[in-house]
Amino acid sequence: MKIIIFLFTLVSFYTNNLLAQGEKSATDYYNKAVEYFNAKNYELAMASYSASINLDNNNAKAFLNRGYCALQTKQFENAINDFDESIKLDASLSKAYLNKGYTLLLMGDYGKAISVLTETILKDPSLGKAFVHRGTAYMKSNNHEMAIKDLTIAVSMGEHSYATFFNRAICKSKTDDIQGALADLNAASDLKPEQAATSLEKSKIYLTLNQWNEAISELSQAIRKNPSDADLYYYRGYAKLMIEDANAALNDFNICLQIDPNHNAGLKNKALTSFKLRKYDEASIDYTNLIKTDSKNAELYVLRGTCHLESKTMTKP
Repeated sequence: MKIIIFLFTLVSFYTNNLLAQGEKSATDYYNKAVEYFNAKNYELAMASYSASINLDNNNAKAFLNRGYCALQTKQFENAINDFDESIKLDASLSKAYLNKGYTLLLMGDYGKAISVLTETILKDPSLGKAFVHRGTAYMKSNNHEMAIKDLTIAVSMGEHSYATFFNRAICKSKTDDIQGALADLNAASDLKPEQAATSLEKSKIYLTLNQWNEAISELSQAIRKNPSDADLYYYRGYAKLMIEDANAALNDFNICLQIDPNHNAGLKNKALTSFKLRKYDEASIDYTNLIKTDSKNAELYVLRGTCHLESKTMTKP
């Protein structure tokens, strides 16, 4: 929030400074703004667009472009206001609707985003990104069938981005189209091989299919790409536990907890694995820590008690 206020203050300062220089027309400021805009210097572009608007507040594209700059600098409310002004001045500007819908999507207002993006598509059905964004909004709203429909239209229109394939894969997985999901994840991986998230999602599919070795392979790839993600070690540990490689599983659960000491699932499975390896004292400590966060879970007390019992049995002369 402090950063956004700072940017707004900075833009206001530049705008006032530009206007104080005088001797320039709205068109001059607009053209300068376009230069900054093309160079992706969005703060200075906003200042120049603002100077242009102060001299001529009937230029719909000036509001549209200033709104896009605000969007790029995460000033979402300012962006919405500018897109609305642009639409008031020229209702034919489909990109104003598109950018407003995308901004609402980023703000988490998925219902309004879907409504605005539907209006965008009615105005200009050739905008593939409108289908991408509406499909993403449907996905965020857990309407996976509609999301798949929109994202498939987007792909047919040439929107072959990583996010398009990745999000469609998530939706296909949710609707039990496993092969379709894997195909989309492979397409996403081809576009961005460095993304660990792709391997993670593929591994989750393999885990649901009980294909443990395939899951371990994907998770190992993901860990090489992102070795600081606790979830990756947790899922790989779980897969290793399923193939009875308890020592390797325990190692992964330990790394998971080193990265994220509050990883509850990692701690539960570490306790279980320690118990399987007859490391009852370690398991008992883990169950004690679990009880601290879930003191009404009777099963945890039973498991800790079993650890105490087994430990005494082992040390009994």
